[in-house]
Amino acid sequence: MGLQTLLCGDGPLASDLADRLTETGSDVSVVEPSGLLDRAEAAARVDAAVAGLGGLDLLVHVLSAPPTPTDLVDLDTDDWAAAAEAPMAVGLHLLQVARPHLANGSRVVHVLPTSAMGGAPGFAATATAAEGLRALNKSAARQWGPAGITTAVVAVAPELALGLLAATEGAALADAALGGPGGAGQLADLLEVLASPGAAFTTGSTIVADGGTWMAP
Repeated sequence: MGLQTLLCGDGPLASDLADRLTETGSDVSVVEPSGLLDRAEAAARVDAAVAGLGGLDLLVHVLSAPPTPTDLVDLDTDDWAAAAEAPMAVGLHLLQVARPHLANGSRVVHVLPTSAMGGAPGFAATATAAEGLRALNKSAARQWGPAGITTAVVAVAPELALGLLAATEGAALADAALGGPGGAGQLADLLEVLASPGAAFTTGSTIVADGGTWMAP
């Protein structure tokens, strides 16, 4: 299934996901989150990327995270701004500047760690950003639904989204029922399903894809 896909992310998961989507026939353009902190620069980067793609079927924002955990009481203002406020600003600007390129049938997906849903020791700022992006995703679903633009949040295992260190620091909730958290290949397959016409009547929801670890409603 060939999708014109714009992916925002700068970690290993974003890179692997872009490679996997390309392997399955999608045209993928990647933009770095750091380039979207300013709205004017974000518009220039996104406009150029979409022009290169020739359109936009799927917009994906993969949340980045600090490489190491930080105890809540040790978070300073700069750390908080970088890990909590900046990702939400990137998410806002990405939606704002991509909106002119989204049409009936386009899908917006935020890829976030499940640790934000259950508490994440050492990653309080990232968890806050994730929950903020979930709220942003729902607002976009409400506002853009009449235009046929749908959204989703895909919540993945912390060890996939944040790196193996997150799991060793207690961010993992339990063993995965399916024996593992999955990887970029499984995530790419799910994104293709979400971007298909068969998923056109679901929007604003969170889909947990972590191998059966987080099972709360």
